[in-house]
Amino acid sequence: MTGLASDNSRGRRTILIILALALAVRLAWGLTRPTNDAAIDALPDQRDYLSLAQNLVHGRGLNFLDKRFDDTVWAFRMPGYPLFLAVCGANVRAVRAVQGLIDASTVLAIYLLAAILMQGRRGAAIIPLMAATLVAIDPYLIYFSGLLLSETLFTAMLAWGMVLLVRGNEGWGGSWLATLVWLCGGILLALSVLVRPSAAVLPVVLGLAAAFVNRPETGAYREAARSSEPAGRTQHGRWPLPVGATMVFLVLASLLPWALRNRYVLGRWIWLDTNSGFTLYDGYNPDATGGSDQSYIDREPELQVLGEIGRSEYLTDKAIEYLNTHRWQAVDLAGVRLKRLWSPMPLSSEYGGTKYRLIALAFSVPFDVMILLGLIWGGMPQTAKVFLLAPAIYFSIIHALTVGSLRYRIPVEPPMALIAASFLAATSSPRPRRRGFDVA
Repeated sequence: MTGLASDNSRGRRTILIILALALAVRLAWGLTRPTNDAAIDALPDQRDYLSLAQNLVHGRGLNFLDKRFDDTVWAFRMPGYPLFLAVCGANVRAVRAVQGLIDASTVLAIYLLAAILMQGRRGAAIIPLMAATLVAIDPYLIYFSGLLLSETLFTAMLAWGMVLLVRGNEGWGGSWLATLVWLCGGILLALSVLVRPSAAVLPVVLGLAAAFVNRPETGAYREAARSSEPAGRTQHGRWPLPVGATMVFLVLASLLPWALRNRYVLGRWIWLDTNSGFTLYDGYNPDATGGSDQSYIDREPELQVLGEIGRSEYLTDKAIEYLNTHRWQAVDLAGVRLKRLWSPMPLSSEYGGTKYRLIALAFSVPFDVMILLGLIWGGMPQTAKVFLLAPAIYFSIIHALTVGSLRYRIPVEPPMALIAASFLAATSSPRPRRRGFDVA
């Protein structure tokens, strides 16, 4: 008992050191970046988000002027990230400081997620620390924490949502508290759709995947699943809906206020955004390369006379028309997009310099190899591996169908760090003799 307490104490001290270093690096990076207009305009998405937040702070509503069309747009971007910027006063340095804290919290979330999944198993002490370290030194996470882009916020929401889903088990504080924790995870993932619209179905995927991680005797979802018993047999504390229906309900409930606002402002039910047509045509047009290149706007004069909704619908129709007549090209493009998504180094002109590529390769190549080896030899339960890979599989499918970029895979790397850590732990200690195939 004394040895166990000592190990726990050392583990707590170690994670505190990792968190402190992760926070220090992120704050140092973010707070030393320039805040002038040139730095913001280097990435147009940053300007969109900041303009939305500034208008909101100054009482002009959640809208901004799209200078490409000299038109004020109201639903071009999802509201989650601009609202976050507005809470920070739309102050660039304040945003970067808060994002440093949020990104450091992702390190803690991964540590806790690993501790939950590995509880009572070989590597339960070391894997959480290794996973947290990998997330703390991830150069992509550090870099994006200094940008006014939605990646940092969405990554943290995804990580903490996964923690709450698997932590919500009836062995902790009683069935109602367990259900509440599980629901909080679902709510957080549902709210993340307001930050990244491409994640619209991800809460359902993760909710179902978490159901297989939770053991029958302790899983919060098992408690929910048994609620389908006749009413007379339902016990106190059971959630009345199955997991899939619950997640769909939570996503729709989180999007409803946004859709109602758009119905009031634009006269149409816009559940996600009016950027969807641009994104789809970005992926399916005669000059599509697999990445994002919206130079086609200059070749489409019709866009200048259409309204916000009309532009999105026009481009959607053109993308579908192209897809129907160029199906084999679309298949080829899907492969190109996946290569771009999982490229070990930046491919864009903004981040394609030698310095960035060397830093990226130094981390990505070993990290990716450890993930592959962890899937084969890591001591993590098979169901846990599926749960941790679910976001990567989901976004691979989404971006194979739309636009591929290294940026879009940033949120899925922290969960996969657990798999990489499981391989490191397996190589650092002797492996016991296997007794059957463990899928718990």
